[in-house]
Amino acid sequence: MKKKIIFNSSLPLFVICILVLFVAFVAVFRMSESRPYSITKQLDIKAEKEILLKIGDDGETLILDDDGNVLVSYSKEQENFVSTVTKVLERDRKKVGIFENSNVFLRLSEKDRISIFDPQTEREIDLAGFGDGNIQVFFNLLE
Repeated sequence: MKKKIIFNSSLPLFVICILVLFVAFVAVFRMSESRPYSITKQLDIKAEKEILLKIGDDGETLILDDDGNVLVSYSKEQENFVSTVTKVLERDRKKVGIFENSNVFLRLSEKDRISIFDPQTEREIDLAGFGDGNIQVFFNLLE
């Protein structure tokens, strides 16, 4: 009879201890400001420019500055790497429930790697692996 009482009283205590440990783990993770591996901290930014990538009403791809001035425009027939990046950003935002288009940051690191950081999704797309011909337009925007 005593063994049954000990088992019944130790099970809830065990569950409570597991829950307390889980809450402590989450609290330590949050207080240490740890970030998932997919989100990089940009400490080595050499140049940065705020831009807006947009697919227009006629299907043209536009790169606008933060004041809304058109910096680069491609017609629908000229679909290229910029169009692809724009569509990837839109798709990523829709996945997390963001349907509004907003500015992104074009960044050049100290190691001359160029990337686009989307503050809405906190995702950074490293463009260096797509070839100089594809990303030249972004380098031109930073000059």
